[in-house]
This record gives sequence, C-alpha cells and structure tokens, in this order.
Amino acid sequence: MDESGGNGLNRRDLLVKAGVVGAGAVAAGSLAGAAAAAPKRIGATPKKGGKLTFALEQDPVHIAPFGAILTSNHWGKEPMYESLIEWDAKLNQRPALAQSWKVVDPKTVDFTLKRGIRFHNGKEVTAADVKYSVEGWLNPPLPGSVTTVNQVPSIESAEVRSKYVVRIKLKKPDARLFGFLAWTRYSAIVPEGMYQQVNAGREGIGTGPFRLTSFTPGQGTEYQAYTNYRKKGLPYLSQLSLPTMPDEQARIAALRAGAIDGATLSADGAKTFQGNSNFTVLRGLTAAFRELQMTQKAGEDKPWHDVRVRQAVNFAINRQQIIDRVYNGFGEFSGHVPPGYGPWPLTRAELRNNYEKFNLAKARTLMRQAGFGNGFEVTMSTFSTPLDFGQVAAVIKSQLDQIGINVNIKAEEPGTFATNNGAGRFDWDLTARGMRGDVDGYTSEFNPANAIYKVWYPQYKNVRMWRLVGNGFITLDDKKRLAMYKELQKILLTELLQVPLVAVSKFQVVRKRVKNMYVAFSDFNTGLKTAWVE
Repeated sequence: MDESGGNGLNRRDLLVKAGVVGAGAVAAGSLAGAAAAAPKRIGATPKKGGKLTFALEQDPVHIAPFGAILTSNHWGKEPMYESLIEWDAKLNQRPALAQSWKVVDPKTVDFTLKRGIRFHNGKEVTAADVKYSVEGWLNPPLPGSVTTVNQVPSIESAEVRSKYVVRIKLKKPDARLFGFLAWTRYSAIVPEGMYQQVNAGREGIGTGPFRLTSFTPGQGTEYQAYTNYRKKGLPYLSQLSLPTMPDEQARIAALRAGAIDGATLSADGAKTFQGNSNFTVLRGLTAAFRELQMTQKAGEDKPWHDVRVRQAVNFAINRQQIIDRVYNGFGEFSGHVPPGYGPWPLTRAELRNNYEKFNLAKARTLMRQAGFGNGFEVTMSTFSTPLDFGQVAAVIKSQLDQIGINVNIKAEEPGTFATNNGAGRFDWDLTARGMRGDVDGYTSEFNPANAIYKVWYPQYKNVRMWRLVGNGFITLDDKKRLAMYKELQKILLTELLQVPLVAVSKFQVVRKRVKNMYVAFSDFNTGLKTAWVE
C-alpha cells in the first residue's frame, strides 16, 4: 500500500533546513503554475481488468533506464520504472519508493525506503539497489549517453547506511535534487546488478504498475499488470500495449477501426474526431516546446557565429504563423523555459512584444550589417516523426527565405537524430525540449563545464551567462534564484545560441471506453498508469 503523504522534505524544506528562508516563505520553485495543464477528471468507479492499446508516434529506440536522449524512450519505459519521489497529476511531489527523507545538511540527504516493496523479479528494494542506480545516473551504461548527465544534480556519491536508508552526498548545495527525482526520466531505481543480468536496452526490471513482457524496436512495447504493485488497487488494467505507429494516418485509421484505444495526434488529426460520440478528444499544454538549435564548433566560421545573424533568424520567424498553420491556433510563444513551468518563464508580453516579436525589416537590416545581405545556405535536421516537425520545418524554411537563407530540410529517424544531436553532428537542428525536474534543466547546456557545451559551443564565450548558469543551481534562496534565471533568459534571448519557438498543445484521442486518461504537462503518457477501460 502506498502512503498518501510522508515527512519528506521538498526543495522549500531544504531551504528552511539550510537557514536561507523562513518556515513561512512561499517557494518560487513550485510548479503549481503547470498544474492547470492537468484537466479535471470525472469521478467514476474504476473497473479492473482489460487491455488498453495506446499507439506511440515515435519509436523508443531502446528502453534503457539511464542516459536516454529521446523523450520517446521514457514513453516506452515509464510504465515499469519508478524513483524515490514522484509527481502527482498536478506536479506535487509525493513519496514513491522513499517513505521519507531528511536533509542532514545542505549537501547531505538521507532517504528512508518503504519496506516490502519488490521489483518485478521478486527482489525487495533496498538501499544497495538505490546506490547501484545512482551510479547508473552518473555514468549511464550503453545504450545510454553521457550527454544526459548534465540533467543530473551534483551528486557526489550514494552511501548505504542500512538496509533501508541510503545517503546521497552532493558536491555542493543543489536545489535540483528533489525535482530531478520526481521527474523520473533519468532517476529510475533498478535492482543491483541489473545491467549484468539483462539486456537493459530491450529488457527491464522495475517496481512500476506494469511489468515488461516484451520490447521490439520499431514495433512496440508490451506490459502486464504487476499484481504486487505498492499502490493498493492499481493498476486497473490487466494489459497495456504500446505499438509504435509513426504515421499519423495509420494511427487515425487504427482508432476508427478499433485496433487501438488511443493515440497522440496533431491538431488537424484530432479535429477529425470532434463531435464523434465514440471518442474523447483531450488537450493540454505541455513542456515540450519546439526550438531551433545551432552549433558553434571549433575550427568553423559559419554565418550564424555572428550574433546578428542569429538575431535576424529570430526576428524573421513568425511564431504566430507557426501556431496557426501547424497547430490550428493552439499554442504559445516559448522562451528557453516553457510557459506553464511555474513562475520561471518570461511573461507572454515580454516574448510577444519584445524578444520574439516578428520584425522582418529588422531581420533584413541585421543580415546586411553582418555582411550576409545576399543570405546563405544551411542544412536543418529534424525528426521524421511526429508529423508536426516536418510541418514546422517547412514554415521556417519559407519564412527564412525572405531574408535570403536557403534552408535544406533533412528529416532523420529519431535514433539517428538523437545520436547526431548528442555528438554535435549538425549545423541546425529543429528539435523539442521536454519536461525538466528543475528550471536549471532548461539552461544547463549553457554551462561551459557540461560535456554538451564543449560539443556544441566550444568557440562561444559569455562570462555573465556562465556565472548565472553556474550560480543558479547552487543558490538555495528561491527569490534570488528566480531573479537569476529571469536575467539569464533575457541574455539567452539576445545571444540566441538556441532559438526557442513555440509551446504546443498536445492532443490525445481515446475511445469512449477509456476512462481517467489525461494529457500530462510533462509530455509523458502518465495517465496510462491509472487509466481503465469499460
């Protein structure tokens, strides 16, 4: 049975413990602003049993718990893995495998595990498993990538204090720890020695509500209910099937034929189900905003190494046109931190009226000033699926043609795209960001100490930016921290190493028989864990 509460501490409690805020202070780091993205669900008596088939629009490629670059990896593995802490549907932090946690000092946290929780192989979860898992977070074995380590807090080590108590030592105070754990994307807890026992890219042993029965790259993932799950009564489903269907028309046809029970669709695809009493159309804003990434690699001298060219690209992109043409008007301008992520993003007015205001005349002037009045040619890589990436790429190509930039679009399958992105084998990438456990996750690649910075931006220097990024995650006073990240975002939207585009509404269509499903702000399919079918 899962505890509904606990005496665990969140980041606010860490601040109190560290003596930097009073016990009555309100934490600016709360993600309560994102909670509106979780729609209200109608109460009903859940039914046990049955199979739900939900198609994934992108192949997970692999389902290894540590170091995966693609969000779709988590879509594939989410049903079977858990961490010490979890988010509820409104992004409140709740105890998961941990019963409680105690901040010993600003660099030391002790986690006490719930007793009797067992992995899918029957082994009880102990502190030794947590230690083994933490080491995997810090040094992801293949097929994971070390480029994801910049998302991991400044963990120095994990120490087994007793069978059910593990101590996490930090290199320095790090306000990201608890959100990172609740996020779960990179913080799964697995049994000690799992990577020596199974092929972690295709097999897995977790504690989640579903037990993996098979994973076939390019085809799908199959799960069965874990009957010894820690939350009494869950899951409701007996089976969960996640076939990979990258073609949207195939997903639509499968929905109408009853071959699948649900899928994520584009705005246009979802619109075809409006008014059909056999289906429910769900919509919610997510953290997965679209953005344009550029590299500044050693030994190269590309036009966009000039900040004026990057600014010209930014002002030549008409974001409202992208929202209208690709997303049927459902979307928002996004900075480097997406709208809805608590108090951290810049305001809508700041983005629309200043930093991201469409201004073609200004863009043309900047191109002339940089010496590129006649433009240049560039290759922009993007995902071959989902469908909207190609559509956004086409709109951007058309828009940048107006300032003489000839964009060659290169669509890559997700695994290839992720590999090339992590290795810096691109000039421009049209990609998407995902949910982050802490605001630092959206800016950590601008820290010159991070591996990805050395791959993407080895020629770029900005001391003020570096200081803000470096100090942001070690500052425990959220009021000071908030001011730092606001200033940092303004610098980033002036320097534009990355050009954030739009935050999009995610549409999911499910058959009427599917109940308790919702669009998660995290851009994961978390609702499947508690969904049921009639």
